[in-house]
Amino acid sequence: MLRLITKFLHAGVMIQDKRYATTEGVAQGSVLSPLLANVYLHYVLDEWFEQQVKPRLKGEASIIRFADDFICTFERESDALRFREVLTKRLGRYSLELAEEKTKLLRFGRFASRDCQRSGEGAPGTFDFLGFMHYCGTSRAGKFKLKRRTSAKKFRSKIRELKDWFRSKLTTPHREVWPTLVRKLQGHFQYYNVNDNWEMLMKFREAARKLGLRWMRRRSQKGRNLSWEAYGLYLERHPLPNPGQITDLIAMGSAK
Repeated sequence: MLRLITKFLHAGVMIQDKRYATTEGVAQGSVLSPLLANVYLHYVLDEWFEQQVKPRLKGEASIIRFADDFICTFERESDALRFREVLTKRLGRYSLELAEEKTKLLRFGRFASRDCQRSGEGAPGTFDFLGFMHYCGTSRAGKFKLKRRTSAKKFRSKIRELKDWFRSKLTTPHREVWPTLVRKLQGHFQYYNVNDNWEMLMKFREAARKLGLRWMRRRSQKGRNLSWEAYGLYLERHPLPNPGQITDLIAMGSAK
């Protein structure tokens, strides 16, 4: 494993068919990046936070990290401000930088609305993490509830990927494209099918349905006259999945 890592680090990068040597860091998007991020940040961030940061705080705190993305939560605002000051220094000591455009300090949790009103800050802020936008909400019982929905940036990215995929399949037979589209939707639903995200799931499904008709119309001169009614009949024979269907299938399989 160490030999492979060394070869990756010295492999260089390709930019416009030209190879450039790398002297430090990992190439952006490299398959090695998540592995090294987990190893490196385990010592630089995780252990440091647990062993040195938390004992010096006045309130409760925790860290949630996925590769090089992380969230730190603090009970007290003073602790959060102190941590923000030392975090940049800590990362800089190990040749790392904090992505300022992705970093922010905000009130969040059960008392966020109350504290924001007291300080005149308006509604509590939101943050994106792992493809979801997290925001403060209330349950049917009127209690605080952490809510999530597909982030706007990730949703636009997924739609763009779907468009490009359809565009690359203009000469591919229906019998090959449609089952793949179904699997793409099921994969999307498996990841994003969480509470309070139904609207965004159905929005993605509707976008896929419209792109499917557009794809059929662009395949040939005859297909340009395909009506919504005829397309509806095709969907009756080859339906697109709804959110939750793949979960039901998995549950049935587990029951057996």
